[in-house]
Amino acid sequence: MPGLIGVVDTRGRAEAERRFASVRDRMLRHGRLHARTASAFDGRGQFGHVSLDRLDDSAQSGPITAVFHGVLHNEADLRRALRDKQPLSSTESLIAALYAEQGASFVSRLEGEFCLIVADSQRGTVLIATDTVGSYPIYLDLDPHGLVAASDLSALLKARSTSTRIDLRAVADYLTLGAILGDRTLAEGVKLLDPGSVLTYDVAANRVAMTSYAQIESFFGPKATDKAAYFDTVGRAFTDAVHRSATAPSGLGLSLSGGLDSRAILSAVPSSVRLRTYTLGVEGCADQVIAQQLSKIVGTDHHYFRLDNTYLRDFLPNMAQMVSITDGMYLSHGLTEMLAIQFLDKTGIRVLLRGHGGELAKAHLAWPLHTDPTVHGMTTVDELVPYLSRRANYVTPDLPLASFFTPEAAQRAGKGTSESFATLLAGKGLSPAESCSYLYMRELHRRFTIPSLQSFRTKVDVRLTYVDPRFLRVLLAAPAAWRDSTEIHTRLTRAGNPALVKVRNSNTGARADAGSREEFVFDKLNTILKRLNVYGYRHYHNFDDWMRRTLLETVQAELLSPEARVQAFVDTRALENLIRETREGKANRSYLLQVLLILELWQRENGVTAAA
Repeated sequence: MPGLIGVVDTRGRAEAERRFASVRDRMLRHGRLHARTASAFDGRGQFGHVSLDRLDDSAQSGPITAVFHGVLHNEADLRRALRDKQPLSSTESLIAALYAEQGASFVSRLEGEFCLIVADSQRGTVLIATDTVGSYPIYLDLDPHGLVAASDLSALLKARSTSTRIDLRAVADYLTLGAILGDRTLAEGVKLLDPGSVLTYDVAANRVAMTSYAQIESFFGPKATDKAAYFDTVGRAFTDAVHRSATAPSGLGLSLSGGLDSRAILSAVPSSVRLRTYTLGVEGCADQVIAQQLSKIVGTDHHYFRLDNTYLRDFLPNMAQMVSITDGMYLSHGLTEMLAIQFLDKTGIRVLLRGHGGELAKAHLAWPLHTDPTVHGMTTVDELVPYLSRRANYVTPDLPLASFFTPEAAQRAGKGTSESFATLLAGKGLSPAESCSYLYMRELHRRFTIPSLQSFRTKVDVRLTYVDPRFLRVLLAAPAAWRDSTEIHTRLTRAGNPALVKVRNSNTGARADAGSREEFVFDKLNTILKRLNVYGYRHYHNFDDWMRRTLLETVQAELLSPEARVQAFVDTRALENLIRETREGKANRSYLLQVLLILELWQRENGVTAAA
């Protein structure tokens, strides 16, 4: 998996090199990847960068060693601002120079999507940082012998000196929201570095300290008061964000659907850029037909990838590969990700734009943390937490964890999102509606969207326009009601290319700029045509059909096997009942069964011991 590695072992060079090699070799298992290595602290510190591109393998000289992964949108400005004007050959040398001049505070001046590590041999410290929204994961494990950091959880586990148990508190969130929250991972004791954070590791003391240079809650204020001026400012900020994302030397691509998020990006990509687009789904799906129309209007080099039954029949191998790439922390809603990466090579795309985060500009559609009339009628977060926890639970709705966990596992797991939401929102000073968007941005984006993108990152670099911090600071600094509808998307698209708003929206069946009455009528018709499986209106995957057949067969074979590891925390008789209820149509436990299968495959691959 592309990303960074940092290993410091106080026992000496040999142990540091051994642990580093185990992490590096594991990270190289996916895709055609390349690694670069540097060392510090007389070899006790080993640092690396795994990338899609072949890297200069020469070690850095001097007291400061830096490794960087991602993209800096303001790199030119940072270079000009340096006091020392000596030529710098790489982004890593720029990072080292910035640290030398400004210390740890330099991180707050970086704009882009990145993670980085800086080793300071003179001070005996290691600095590890993420961008404002946590675009790239960095997992951390501190033990009596030192620190291991990596962008790949599975790889990090290879360097642990003790066996790993599954974290049932993390599993509890997973089995409610479909994502893990906070800094937890599936591995007990291994943490995910928070977004907008700098971790400083003291080598001699074997101790870490954490500071935050950016708080997402601050993006929600002060509030704009002039609505017309706000929309104009949002439009300019969005165009600037798209242009920053579109600065690829060649091979710029866009994942194009029939919805509104990718359409707005399409409208704002500079006309001078040769853009490649692609869409995938079942033959005759709405996304296929609409994306072709959008592509024709703009003139992109468009590709369509057909999702057929062959892909669904190969479910278990595809699922196992997806679990491996996403570290078991991604619950797919269509199982199309592995299809996409199989075909990406055919497009010539090297940098892929995706529309994730666009829900923040239409908050009533930011499922399952969306706003609704009930949320807007609340006045306190204390009201919101229990309501949102119940409403957002699509994995085990109306099914207490204790009903299928073993007694000990239920006690260790806790109450799931009701506890996590309360902790995450405490002291943030946000309204209930703002809290929904905060959780969506701060948690669901980095704990659901980012894992989903890891599969794509084995093939291409991925950039996300809607979570550009400059754009977010403009978008979120307004009354929540101003970004509750699809009005912002319509305005953005019309400003870039008015013809695109005349094409129907796959989610409603109406024109993208339709009024509320027209949209209401077409939405009803769109739903009927989708259920009738009419060509041009079909859903883009056959997930529900697959759920009731292939998933149940696989779950029964894998989870009821005597060797199944999930049986250490899931009651076998309860599991049999869940499968039977779903097969007979008495209840739909498909997402729950999928999560349990993911956990089983992840534990097997990584040798994770039983939870009990």
